[in-house]
Parts: sequence; structure tokens; C-alpha cells
Amino acid sequence: MNQYKTSKIPELVFPAILFATSLGYLTYSLALGAPISKGLPSPLFFPTVLGAVALLLSITLLYRAIRSVKDSSQEEKKEETTALRPALIVIATIAYISIFNFAGYFLSSLLYIFCIIAIFSDLKKPFVTAIGSIIITSMGLLVFEYVFRIRLPGILE
Repeated sequence: MNQYKTSKIPELVFPAILFATSLGYLTYSLALGAPISKGLPSPLFFPTVLGAVALLLSITLLYRAIRSVKDSSQEEKKEETTALRPALIVIATIAYISIFNFAGYFLSSLLYIFCIIAIFSDLKKPFVTAIGSIIITSMGLLVFEYVFRIRLPGILE
């Protein structure tokens, strides 16, 4: 344990910025127009849903960060891992963007979602993480292919 008291405020910075960005994105997407037109999803439907989901997840993350600031009995290892998470997320996102054109939607998204879940769960259950990644990626593919009728790129397309 660290014998010196350190401020827990820096742990709130990333969730607060994420919350503000998500709120701004949702507000901007709603300002562009109605997400549903004539009873059907318009092109603005997906950005609005994405903004709402991002806002809900960022609220959850901010709440957890505030709760962890109140809880002063954190282990040093957990503090080090928490400090690395933003950097690991940025690295995973850059890798996802880089391989998307070559690997296509399914493979690149599968790897990206697995990495993001592993970063936040410390990869305690890799099999469950892999199954969850497959389910989330498949759901995204189904939504784009069958709801929005948008063909996502495959391997080397």
C-alpha cells in the first residue's frame, strides 16, 4: 500500500470527458433531424441510437469512477491497471481502424470488442469474453445488414 495520500480526482477526468463528449454527440445528432421519418428509421437513426448508448455507458462509467473515489481501499495493482486503461483503449481503437479495411467488419470488430472487454474485465473469463464478443459483433452485423440494409466490408473487400 502507498503510505502517501494521493488524489483520486484524476480518475474522474476520463469518464467526465467521455460523458461530455457523448452528451455533445447525442445533442448534435438530435439537432440534425428526426431519427424516424414516416414510421421508418431515417439515416439519423443510427447516430441517435449510438449517442444514446454512449451516453448511458458514459454515465455508468462516471458513476463507477465517482464511487471508486469514495472507496479509499483500492489495491495498487488495480490503480496501475486503471491508469493504463485509457492508453490501452486508444491503442486498441487505432489498431481497429488500421485493420478494418483489410480484415473487414466481422474480424476487426470481433478482435476490437474482445480487447475492450478484456481491458475492462481484466480478462478473468476469456471464454465468456470470446462468446460475448461474437454475440455483439454478430448483432452489429445483423443490424447493419438486415435493418439498415447496409453491406459491411468483408475480408479484402
